[in-house]
Amino acid sequence: MWDWMRTVVSGLRFEAAPARNMGPVHLAQGALWSERTRSGHPLTLTCREGMLWLTCEGDAKDYVLHPGDTLRMERSGHVVVQALKPSRFCLMQRAPVHTPCTPPVRKHEGLVR
Repeated sequence: MWDWMRTVVSGLRFEAAPARNMGPVHLAQGALWSERTRSGHPLTLTCREGMLWLTCEGDAKDYVLHPGDTLRMERSGHVVVQALKPSRFCLMQRAPVHTPCTPPVRKHEGLVR
């Protein structure tokens, strides 16, 4: 009778940390937004409309995000976003996860399309 429940529960990842949604953020063209991130609290930014320029302290690259682009920032530091056009973006921040079960993030690029 409870087999379906066992199937559902066995697929859950209890080590996953809850996400804190911090958005949407609307920026007029040329407007700036900044946030200081903490180590172990990855910040994910998704451009919903417009075009964004983004730079992260400690990262030699800058990024330009278009609608649908997502950037996950793993390291701590100051993040600055500027709207190159009137823009809207969403943020998600995860609490720290201290388990070895977390899948690795792609290291070659921060930008995910």
